[in-house]
Amino acid sequence: MYDRVEAIEAHLARAIERHGGTSPVYEMICYHFGYDEAGAVRWGKRLRPRLLLQVVQAEGGRIEDALDAGVAIELLHNYSLVHDDIEDGDAMRHGRATVWSRFGVPHGINAGDAMCGMSYLALLHNEAGLPPERMVAMLRVLHEANLKMCEGQGLDMHFERLPNVSLTRYYEMIAGKTGALFAASCELGALAAGAAQPRVAAWAALGRAYGRAFQIRDDVLGIWGASEVTGKPSGADVERRKWSFPIAWALEQRPSTDREIIARAYGPALRLDRNEVVEVIGALDRLGAREAADEAHDGALEEAARIAAQARIDAAGSVREFFQEGARRVA
Repeated sequence: MYDRVEAIEAHLARAIERHGGTSPVYEMICYHFGYDEAGAVRWGKRLRPRLLLQVVQAEGGRIEDALDAGVAIELLHNYSLVHDDIEDGDAMRHGRATVWSRFGVPHGINAGDAMCGMSYLALLHNEAGLPPERMVAMLRVLHEANLKMCEGQGLDMHFERLPNVSLTRYYEMIAGKTGALFAASCELGALAAGAAQPRVAAWAALGRAYGRAFQIRDDVLGIWGASEVTGKPSGADVERRKWSFPIAWALEQRPSTDREIIARAYGPALRLDRNEVVEVIGALDRLGAREAADEAHDGALEEAARIAAQARIDAAGSVREFFQEGARRVA
């Protein structure tokens, strides 16, 4: 059986090595990916490139034709993580110091920028010799995903200064911040397999639905998840006043003492103390926010199933099964 994860790891290592030089930026990129002296990767489930390869197989394509695209989407995702850690002030990721906290903010910004450039070069490497018109289409998908991801991250940071964020605005934010790369992963997989444009568009819509489900599940873990699962203190997203599905949903409920507790906590303070975090989580529990998030997550998966059925894609359900089994809190 073809080991997709092993293939991705080997191709990723080669993509980084192609650009290795004397600049310290490469030390930081290798550090971020967790390479030790033997070149072993210490963390990362590679969910997005694995999803991309799953789509390739569902469309009857060859994995070898999509490895450059898989590495490209993984590099793009990881550049966003390096910048996201800076923007959120996160000093730790998976139990290790983040790039900026170890090497400094200017180096962190530069390392992220370099990974972004490497992402496009990885796709253009075109080891499989895909036709030029297909490569242009794939580059456009990657560029659009990058732009949409930045737009979503901009909304996320902007929301931190607002006293209220509607569910509509929340969905707009996650469509860019998270959904864009899931959509691009599916779209790139379909393009690498040579699928016709209507099927490519359907796969992109499927990816967006999966991205919405993934982010809502991630929001639940950010509030109620155990620290050994998330790598962060329990309730870390509430402490930072992050606008997540449970918070936005709770503030759209009818006036009550619990709603007021949450509204007051998400006022002008930049961070909440531990007692305030516990109080907010208790209010969310009493309002039923976690159950509402579970329903929204399941609704996104049901939408994905409708898209697949209508477009006659993922007929065997292999992509859906992969997503349901593999979509945990990863970064």
